[in-house]
Formats: sequence, structure tokens, C-alpha cells
Amino acid sequence: MTTTHTVPQPKIGTVPDVLAAACAIGFIVVLAIAAYWDSSIRVLHLFEAIPYGVAAALCLQQSKAGYMLGVASGSFWLWMAGTLTTFVRNGFERVVMLIQTGQVDRWDQFIAAPAALTTAGLALCSLWGYTRLGSKSARDALSFVWALTAVAGYFIILIWLLAPQYLGMFTRYWPSA
Repeated sequence: MTTTHTVPQPKIGTVPDVLAAACAIGFIVVLAIAAYWDSSIRVLHLFEAIPYGVAAALCLQQSKAGYMLGVASGSFWLWMAGTLTTFVRNGFERVVMLIQTGQVDRWDQFIAAPAALTTAGLALCSLWGYTRLGSKSARDALSFVWALTAVAGYFIILIWLLAPQYLGMFTRYWPSA
């Protein structure tokens, strides 16, 4: 008599997992388009895309780390571009311009609207996916704080190394930036 071994099947992502991954991939596409238009940010955007790709893969595996990375990276980018600069507001102004006139004067600003929607979608769908997990603990709050700190540090270091001209957006938090 032979014994058959069953190979465990990988987890298949649920609706919030697939939506989180789709939003992360959408944001990576936005980063690629922006980098195509502006060669000065190509390397920055290449490295900026890494956490979003990792979050997409991990969310599809229903990983707590993926959800935390998705919430942290989506929220941090949205906070940075939406409150420290006028990038997001300018993007939605260009959407209104397109609707009203059929034309856009600055596609480099228009792209902020899909960027904001995809990062917000990533953060919200990652949070949604996390809430559906059965294995939550109080320590997860600390892990979320750690993920946000790590993501913020990663992006700030990238900006410092690859695009220091953008460090000025942080001057209200440390005047010597």
C-alpha cells in the first residue's frame, strides 16, 4: 500500500487581497509613466516601486506583513504627496480640467490623481484584508507602527540619496532638511 502525500496548496487571495495587489501594481505603473516622462526620477521610482511590489505579492498570500506594508506604503505616499506638497490637489484639478475642457495642460500633474487613488486603494484594501485575518493580536499594532517607521525611513533615505531636491517638503519636521 502506498501513501500519498498531499502538497499544501498556497493560499489564494480574497477580494481585498486581489484589490490591494491591483492597486499596488497600478501605482507601480504610475511610477513607471512618471519616470518615463522625467528621467531625473527614474532611479528613485525604480526603488520606490519595490515596497509596492512586495506588498502586492504578500497581500496575495494573505500575509500580515504584506497588509502592514500595504497600509504603511500607501498611507505614507498619500500623506507625503497630499499634505506636504500640492501634488495630489494639482492632479485632481487637472482631472476637473479634463472633464470641463477635454484638455490637460500638465500631464505630469494629472498623474497624481491615479497615483492618489491607487495608493489610497492599496492602504484601504490592505487594511480590509488584515481585518479578515483570524490570527490578530495586540502586538500587531506595534508591528504596524514599525512598518510605517520602516517605510518612512526607506522613502526618506531614497529621497536623500537619489532626489535631494525634494527633501524640502520635510522642512516643517526638521528645519535642516
